[in-house]
Amino acid sequence: MENQELREVKRELYKEIDELKREYKWFKGRVSTIANLFIPGIGFFIYGSSYLKGLISFILFGGYNLIFFKWILPDLDFAFGIIYYTPAIIIWLVSTVMVANLDD
Repeated sequence: MENQELREVKRELYKEIDELKREYKWFKGRVSTIANLFIPGIGFFIYGSSYLKGLISFILFGGYNLIFFKWILPDLDFAFGIIYYTPAIIIWLVSTVMVANLDD
């Protein structure tokens, strides 16, 4: 009788632990996605996986911004500048979608 009660208690504890793991994973994913909206590539580091993807995203976004603001934008009108800034926005959004779709 005691053995069965003990097994039942263990099952309940395992269920609670599984639920906490799922909630933690959900929270970690949301925090990573939101952080990635502020700094592209940082979400991969916060999530704790795909460090290479995070580094590549950060370098692509930062490098394009450097090139855009230093060499491209001074020679353009604002309307054309928006068109030429589109690749940076695409890098940013694709990086965010990739972070949102990460699974352990």
